[in-house]
Amino acid sequence: MLRKAAVSGTFYPGEKQRLSVAVDKYIKDSKEMKVKGKLQALIVPHAGYAYSGIVAGAGYKLLQQKLKEGQKFRKVILLGPSHFVGFHGASLSKEDFITPLGIVKSGKEKLTAEEISDLPEAHLKEHSLEVQLPFLQKVLGDFELYPMVLGEQDNASILKLAKVIEEFKDDNTLILISSDLSHYLAYDTAVKRDTQTLSNIRDGNMNDLEACGYEPIRVLMQLAKNLGWISILLDYRNSGDTSGNKTQVVGYAAIAYVQ
Repeated sequence: MLRKAAVSGTFYPGEKQRLSVAVDKYIKDSKEMKVKGKLQALIVPHAGYAYSGIVAGAGYKLLQQKLKEGQKFRKVILLGPSHFVGFHGASLSKEDFITPLGIVKSGKEKLTAEEISDLPEAHLKEHSLEVQLPFLQKVLGDFELYPMVLGEQDNASILKLAKVIEEFKDDNTLILISSDLSHYLAYDTAVKRDTQTLSNIRDGNMNDLEACGYEPIRVLMQLAKNLGWISILLDYRNSGDTSGNKTQVVGYAAIAYVQ
């Protein structure tokens, strides 16, 4: 089965060459930081590329750097929030995905738990996972994707899901979290609110996160706590910075976790 692209031509260019050039440019023009240690995970935004592509590019630029340093990433566990379907737990798609850059193969190893189900409807229109794929295709090339859409979680399910991922991952696995931050606040209010959210992520405080992907972020924060990973802010901007309209903005951050 093949999951067709749902937001090609809207969130990102729908033509192969234009998309390839755009992704390369967002990575090239993005903020660069020298980060020590082995890269374990990234948080990157998932809005339309015109708004958040430059921030996402900072995360993928670091991924490129770590590849040059000799790290290998054979598997990507990609977690994003559900924007369209309400459910509890996580939905892991078994379908391959397609973008204008080609097919992304879903991994065939068993990633199973009581909290993980297969709800195709949760993936059908979901953009939070899809918009990451062209970046991954350009940077990693060949990899196995484990794409999960997360619904509502309680503290127990966060603990269990983090443990399942911890036991499944290996040294060649990247954990990728897709999330934007605050939504539709005035510019100055958004910056203040996002600064607090970013501070809470840095400090491991899961209780006050204003982000559409707060459930995936909470899973990552639990993983980081379990495994001793350190978070590093790579870039923060909002749509007022990238589009110029500062009346109602959406916040974006790129965050790396290293060990």
